[in-house]
Parts: sequence; C-alpha cells; structure tokens
Amino acid sequence: MVSGNFRSFPVSSIIVNRDERQRRELVGIDELAESIHRTGLINPIVITQDGVLVAGERRLTAVRSLGWTNISVQFVEDLNEFQLAVIELEENIKRVDLTWQDECLAMEKYFRLRKEHEGASQDEVAVNLGVSQSELSRKLQVAEAILEGNDRVAKAEKFSVARNLVERTNERKRATALTSATETLFTGTVEEEEEEKPTKPKAPLINEDFHEWAAAYTGTPFNLIHCDFPYGINVADSPRQNSSIQEYYEDSKDIYFNLLSTLEMSMSNVVAPSAHLIFWFSMDYYHVTKDWLERMGWKVNPFPLIWHKSDNAGIAPDPQRGPRRTYETAFFASRGDRKLTQVGARSNSFAFPGKKGPDGIHLSEKPVEMLKHFLSMVCDEYSLVLDPTCGSGNALKAATALGAPTVLGIEKSLDFYTTAVTRYYGDEDEVSS
Repeated sequence: MVSGNFRSFPVSSIIVNRDERQRRELVGIDELAESIHRTGLINPIVITQDGVLVAGERRLTAVRSLGWTNISVQFVEDLNEFQLAVIELEENIKRVDLTWQDECLAMEKYFRLRKEHEGASQDEVAVNLGVSQSELSRKLQVAEAILEGNDRVAKAEKFSVARNLVERTNERKRATALTSATETLFTGTVEEEEEEKPTKPKAPLINEDFHEWAAAYTGTPFNLIHCDFPYGINVADSPRQNSSIQEYYEDSKDIYFNLLSTLEMSMSNVVAPSAHLIFWFSMDYYHVTKDWLERMGWKVNPFPLIWHKSDNAGIAPDPQRGPRRTYETAFFASRGDRKLTQVGARSNSFAFPGKKGPDGIHLSEKPVEMLKHFLSMVCDEYSLVLDPTCGSGNALKAATALGAPTVLGIEKSLDFYTTAVTRYYGDEDEVSS
C-alpha cells in the first residue's frame, strides 16, 4: 500500500488509542496471521514518531498473535499526499459511525486510488480492508450505482436493500441483448419510407396480423411480452353499463385459442430465453390458459393481476341472475430466471376507472395508468417490449414512459391501428400512410 523507508519498531512500544479510533470489530485475524506467517508482512503499519498507531491495527494484532517482537513501520510524517489519502480512506472505512452509503463510496475511492497509482487488484484491496473479495465487489457495484445518480439505491434504508436493487439490475442487463438498430425489430414487415419524406421517428406499431408476422419474424427476440388477446367470450354481445363505446372487434373462442397457439409456436424466434409475460384473460379460461402458458415454458404465478374498474364499468352476462364483472385479470409469468426491475414487487391489484366515452377505442381498452403500475415491475431501460394485439396502443405508451428503449405493437385492424398511432404521438400527422 505504501512505499518508502521502512523501519523496524518494537511491537510492545506501539500505542493503540482504542477509544479514539472507533474501530469496528476486528475480523479475520487468524486468517491474516496465517497469511503473514506464510508470506511475511507485505505492507507495513503506519505510526507517528511517538509510536501511536495510525493505520494497520489488524496487521498489528495478527503479528502480536504470532509472537513477533518487532514489526515494519512507516512514519506518517514521511508519507506523500497519495499515501496519506489512502490511509485516511482506509481508516474512515472502519469507523463505527459510518453510514453504509459513505462506506461504499469510501471503498470505491480507496480502490480507485490504489488501482490507479499501484495497480492493486480487488483481492489485494480486500485483504487490506479486512473484507472478502466478494463483499468488496458488491460494495463497489453499489457505489457505482450511487455515483451514476441512482436515487433508489442511494436512498435505500439498508445496504442489503441497495445490493438487491443493483443485483437485479445487473442480472437484467446481462440477460438483455439490446440492439441499437431498431430496424431489426421490423424485419420483413415495414416498407422503407420514401427518401423525399422528412425524417420522423417511425410509429412503433405495425398494421399486420400477428399470425403472419410471427411466422416471418427474424429480428431480435423480445424480453417483455404484453398480451391482450380478444378474450373469446363474445364480449360485444354482453350487456354493458357506463360505456358509449361502439367499436366492435371479433371475439370468438377460436380466435383466442388460435392466438395462444401462435404465441406458443413463436416462442423460439419471438421470445427471449429470459423474459416476462403479462397475459390478460377471462376467468372463464383460467385453468386452460394457465396450463397452456406453462406448456410453453412460462412459470405462471397462480395469483393473477387484477384491474378493478373503480367506476363500476363492466359487462353483465346475465343481469337477471348474476353480478356485473367489474374487474379484469392477467397472468404474471416469467421465462428463465429474469428478475424484477428496481421498482420491485407491487400490489397485484389496481383500482382505476374503465375507459369510456368518445376517447375510448374499444371495450377492453386498458388505461395507461393501470398498465404502468403493473409494467413497472418488469419494464425498464433493459426491456424489449412486444404487444402482439396492441389495440389502443396504451401498453406501448406505458412501456415507453417507463424507459423501454424498444417497443413494438402489432394490430391487424386498420381503424384501431390508425387511432393507436395517432394517440401514441398525439399528432395525426405522424400516422404512416
């Protein structure tokens, strides 16, 4: 750690001011003593001219346990600016009143200085600090997140919470192969725009049938799938309350299961090995849908996500004999061992009014506010999002708001597609012709 003129000093003459040092418990002394016995004392301790210990209490304790009578020292008065800075950091790290945030930041600075000036490795620094290499690595990662401005990590109550946040993010980052060429996601589906047209961001929607698109897709697999297939319950034939939405879409049982079949067949080319799925469904098909998704390889949480329509909007299949259905359900599933985002687990129910009135697109439209609540658990800057029957496009808006770098919606209805693109941009001029 330091260099210069080392001197031999009597161990018995070194003074340790325990109360002033405010050290944490000395750990790993036996292991350190064994290492010193085997390889010798590589780094001298630091003392004042009067013999008061400044740095190296663990090393001093270890050599005392070995019965040494003298130890190599360096006087603090002889150290240069860099060496003094390193010693100050090393001592600060061991203070009992140090917050976990300050400890991580001090370790990061200590490691950075020693690496830049001495080429020290994490293993060497860990030995000096009396921690394991894995512990040092975790604290360096947390410090890096704090320095990058991650407020959620910086404001965590405990280091263990901050560490889990960082580890989840790192795992998501490793499992995600982001592409800077967004066009690869549109392979074989969108014609190139004419050169004379002004350059504008292309709407992240495709007016195409999911069955045909999935069969031809050769681009980057998606790691977040949001499915809002027609429920297969002929919803347009059911009595409704609090809705002036008249748009009709086909909603037969065959359509629902054909879309499930296409999703299953496209798992290898459309869905990444590490991915999340939010799948809206009717409780009429709870068991058959869950079994089908599990057969595809999804790990399905048996407790569905629930959107409660707080304005009491919903369908009443038989208003004379049964209640109105004022909530909708979605399976939450994962593939591989994909972790949640830093937001972590959220409640599996969310109350929000149903979409109604002239601004609504269709009967099963999901509000952006509700979608953001559920998607925030799985959508961040490492997410590639696909909605194979995107309808209103609200899931794409929610995912974009959550930081997803790439979103893609597929909608076969030209009317729904055109309206969704317009609403995505808030500008009708952005709709592709």
